Amino acid sequence: MKKKLITFIILLCVASLRAEDYQYQYFTGEKDKYVPFSDYIPRVRLHYKTVPHYVEDFYELYGMKQYYNENSLRKNIDRLKIALDCKFRHPSEALVQVDTEQEYYKYRNLVFMHLNLLIMRNYLKIAARYDKQRIYFYNAEFADEIRKSLEIAEGLYREARPYWEKARLYAGKASSVKITTRLGFMESERYSIIKNELDYHKIIGTHLDRVSAKKNRLNELLAAGNR
Repeated sequence: MKKKLITFIILLCVASLRAEDYQYQYFTGEKDKYVPFSDYIPRVRLHYKTVPHYVEDFYELYGMKQYYNENSLRKNIDRLKIALDCKFRHPSEALVQVDTEQEYYKYRNLVFMHLNLLIMRNYLKIAARYDKQRIYFYNAEFADEIRKSLEIAEGLYREARPYWEKARLYAGKASSVKITTRLGFMESERYSIIKNELDYHKIIGTHLDRVSAKKNRLNELLAAGNR
């Protein structure tokens, strides 16, 4: 009786182990044949296909359609900032085909350039929501609220500027490789930056000057109202 009980327990344990391992078996498509887990990782365990890990993963999340309210814009910024701290995929999994180490070097710099441009532009989009375009004579009544809004816009413009400088830096590095990659639109951005056709340092500076002028105009209106 005791031997039978021991035998039953052993069989139960073996069956349990086999049942547990069954879900990790990777089937080849042929009936009753499979490659064991020890040889291949099953598709369901390839987390990088479903959970973002790499620069390209977070960039592709940014590409999803969104309603561009402030919350969505800030989500874009957060995702892209995370991407800047991540590793790139293996060259065989890049966004476009890369054939040489030099091309892969340029590819990485172009992507970082583009990500910094996107972060900057998203900051500018949020800033535009707080930046009152004109100050009218009747705005004195709401001067405090308008000033607070302009200060938020000013802060966002200043946050955007360093990302432009980083974009310029990566554009310069990418330009050191005299190969044209398949990232056509990023190559166009790089060319515009290198040739000074695109200068957000100047554009952001203009926005900051205008914000300062609007704040001065508010002060003038308040001074006139207190006379």
